[in-house]
Amino acid sequence: MGWSHYWTLVNLIIMREITFQKVLEESQYPTAKLGDIAITADGRQWRYVKANEALTLGHALTRKANVDVDTVSSADDGDGNTTLITEASAGWTAGDYSNAYGLVDAGTGEGQFFKIRTNSADTLRLFTEYALGTDLAVADSDIVIVTPHLVEKTAVSTLHQVPVGVAQVAFTADYYGWVLERGPGTVIAGAALVANELCTPGDNTEGEVITAASGETIDDISTFGRCLVANATADKAAMIDVNLL
Repeated sequence: MGWSHYWTLVNLIIMREITFQKVLEESQYPTAKLGDIAITADGRQWRYVKANEALTLGHALTRKANVDVDTVSSADDGDGNTTLITEASAGWTAGDYSNAYGLVDAGTGEGQFFKIRTNSADTLRLFTEYALGTDLAVADSDIVIVTPHLVEKTAVSTLHQVPVGVAQVAFTADYYGWVLERGPGTVIAGAALVANELCTPGDNTEGEVITAASGETIDDISTFGRCLVANATADKAAMIDVNLL
């Protein structure tokens, strides 16, 4: 058994199994942790996300843009660990940054990486293991929040994006559910795809893929996988073997 097959087997053993019914429904409230990975009985791999906007079945998805937050402060929790980061006027949606990541990118404490457990309207609560070693100063500390599991449609005309998955069910804005990140599924294509060729974002319609140009490789573009069954006309569904790279 080759190493790639070995690690595939290990991943399948570790990951939870989920029913077809569960991956083909949305919910107003979370039923799993954002970022959780699961497999269905056919071996396809799924990731749990929150929709930042309304999504259609077959939309190709990327993560929401980074959030820059200026002049934040930090504080200790009840155990004396510096796990609270506050920006009084932030106006965040509670829970949106659960399992998100952050970096102090300027000012006092610059360079500290952290993982967010959850958030309120004005405070991020970090995992204890990622408590800050240097306190932040409201005078000059700035942070950037990265939300890999808060998703939206891929942007137009941009070949380099961060693929998160493909919606296999329609999502209401701010609802939760599973998106396909490995295995056969449907995707909306902005032009007729070419069987067996790589599919990339960058169409002139959000959330739609196109065939990679001749000569382009995974070093040149982001890709959602290879086409299995091409669509006959533009803006219609095709079938691809989703394989995020």
